[in-house]
Parts: sequence; C-alpha cells; structure tokens
Amino acid sequence: MQHEQTMQLIELLKQTSEKFRLGKEAEASQMFRQCINILEQILKYHGNAHHISALLPMILEAQERHDWLGLADYLEYEIPSLLTIVK
Repeated sequence: MQHEQTMQLIELLKQTSEKFRLGKEAEASQMFRQCINILEQILKYHGNAHHISALLPMILEAQERHDWLGLADYLEYEIPSLLTIVK
C-alpha cells in the first residue's frame, strides 16, 4: 500500500510539474495541493521524511515568488528522487 501510494504521488508530482512548465498555474496549483496532502501522509512513515521536509520551505518560497520553473524542478526531480531512496 505504501509503495503504491508513493508511486501514485510521484506520477502526480510529474503531472503537476508539467502543468507549471506549460504555464497552467491555476490547474497546477490545485494539483500541487493534492500532492501536499498525499505527501503529508507519506511523510509519516518514509525514511527520508526529514530530507523531504527540509525541501518544503524552498518549494513554498518558489511558489510565493511565482517561480514556476523552479517549483516544477522540485516537483519533478528533487522530491521523487528522495521518495524512491529508502533509508
């Protein structure tokens, strides 16, 4: 169940990233909220929770600055790589 939820989150993160890259901020922002909700659940048991949590302030800062490409990079590369490394 946990692995399946993690894989679904990674797919949603990549889809959200793509929306941000295409300039569809409104749709991407709704999807981003879904990502955060799922991520909150996963962080309860994930071995890299500390490292992922450390990225969240930077991710939210990118969102506040409307740095959609920076935010997309975090969503597509940084978080998925930490989710797939199991400690």
